[in-house]
Amino acid sequence: MSTATPTVDDKRRSRFAGLTDALRDPTTIIAILIVTLPIAIFVLYPVVNVVVQPAVEHWQTFFSRPRYVTTLRNSLVIAALSTASATFVGFCFAYALSRPNFPGKTFFRVTSILPLISPPFVAGLSLVLLLGRRGIITHGLLGVDVSMYGWHGLWLAQTIAYYPIAAMTLSGVLKSLNPTLEYAAQDLGQTRWGIFKTVVLPMTIPGIASAALLVSMLALSDFGNPMVIGGAYRVMAVEAYLQVVGMQNMSMGAVISVVLLLPSLLFFLLQRYWVSRRQYTSVSGKGGGLEPIAIPTAVKWGLFAFLTLVSLFVIAIFVVIVWGAFARTWGIDWSLTIDNFEFTFFARLGHIWNSVRFSLAAGFGTAIFAVIAAYILLRKRFAGKKTFDFLVVLPAALPGTLIGIAFIFAFNRPPLALTGTAAIVILSMAIRNVPVGYRTALSGLHQIDKSIEESAADGGANTFQILKDITLPLLKTAFTVTLVYTFVRSMNTVSAVVFLVSARTNVATTSILGLSEHGYWGEAAAMATILIAITSTVVIGFRVLGGKKLFDL
Repeated sequence: MSTATPTVDDKRRSRFAGLTDALRDPTTIIAILIVTLPIAIFVLYPVVNVVVQPAVEHWQTFFSRPRYVTTLRNSLVIAALSTASATFVGFCFAYALSRPNFPGKTFFRVTSILPLISPPFVAGLSLVLLLGRRGIITHGLLGVDVSMYGWHGLWLAQTIAYYPIAAMTLSGVLKSLNPTLEYAAQDLGQTRWGIFKTVVLPMTIPGIASAALLVSMLALSDFGNPMVIGGAYRVMAVEAYLQVVGMQNMSMGAVISVVLLLPSLLFFLLQRYWVSRRQYTSVSGKGGGLEPIAIPTAVKWGLFAFLTLVSLFVIAIFVVIVWGAFARTWGIDWSLTIDNFEFTFFARLGHIWNSVRFSLAAGFGTAIFAVIAAYILLRKRFAGKKTFDFLVVLPAALPGTLIGIAFIFAFNRPPLALTGTAAIVILSMAIRNVPVGYRTALSGLHQIDKSIEESAADGGANTFQILKDITLPLLKTAFTVTLVYTFVRSMNTVSAVVFLVSARTNVATTSILGLSEHGYWGEAAAMATILIAITSTVVIGFRVLGGKKLFDL
């Protein structure tokens, strides 16, 4: 049966029909404005503002001074190294957990979640405490004087911090592979290695590319780990911070943030392209319930040993943070004390409370915004759907450093003078998590029969009534996932808020960063421990109540 290819006139009529539908239901136009205006005001306007700020001489200065050129090269090199290692480790976890005969799956799933619920610089902080000049292993056990500061420490910290992202991305790809393809290759005489090389690996290449590009964006824009453990190995995110906060050179900070944006935007566009190509991996379904072919015994135990080593190292990172929180003087006096926690509760409790309330506000705002945006895209007919979708996910391409600097430029004067307020911190937290919430809501909406909403519309309900009475109740899981995810990520964010906090709005992560930067390791570890305890409690509580979609492998 042949199908006609849509003509230009057909597409025009479709757009016209979409416009007619929107005019017939004014609440649709209002809903579209509710989504597009915040994106225009708090994403497009700040980004354009920061892009046009630097003059020609500022760009000439950047490309003519070795300091800045070296910083750019450092950022690209460390991003490439971290991407390769984190993607490899993530693939090993995802592949092992997708096979039926792999032991210890629950343990490895739990250890893979740990880096996701901790501040982004905890890995760097722990490496200093474990392997630094006064570290437990290097100084305490081996009696050697080595330093973890530099590219090697940063590489290890970013690998540990970002391999769970790669594992989560690849997990869905590997689970969607059709096992009948593997069995067909086996029937044709392929060995286990041959099946992996000719079937599994080629089918997961789009997923690997997508995971690598996602990790590249995160590693390139990473601020916390380079600040804690980078030492003299300066990267772009840290250089932008030093220019803006340390030297008050806003123009050069803008130049650096724009330079940081360009590769991030490129990686983002490539990642979207690869994601769109991943559909062929599961064209023929799951093969009637067949399980994937088991891993050969030698490979299974080799993978088990490797994953165990990584997992034990991750556990050690969290153990050393807690230990450091109770140590009287790190590296000198190992006796236990609660002085570090007393300092936290008396001097920095307000920062922790700010983190909790700002993150909750960002979570609720993001969840509501994401559900409305997803509902409009899937359920309403209007011109420019692709542009709408692109704008909503665009914040995923923006480095946190760029958002922080862009907000300073955009909202430091009327009519939106938000600098120094809680609102600007909450907005920066929410914007960065909108794409994830949006995709989660889209996934949930795909599972809801459209006829339910159409029946309500036939009964006279408008868009907002359908959203309030039908869609939101049916999307409560997606709403809660977005809320919890945004809360956890906002509690741990640092790269954007470090530019935006004031004495009244300071948060826990920037406080930890300041303490570690000045050598107050015990106090920093105590605050990090409290932050990890809060986020862990939220995630565990959510999973116990049935929210198994959060951080799943």
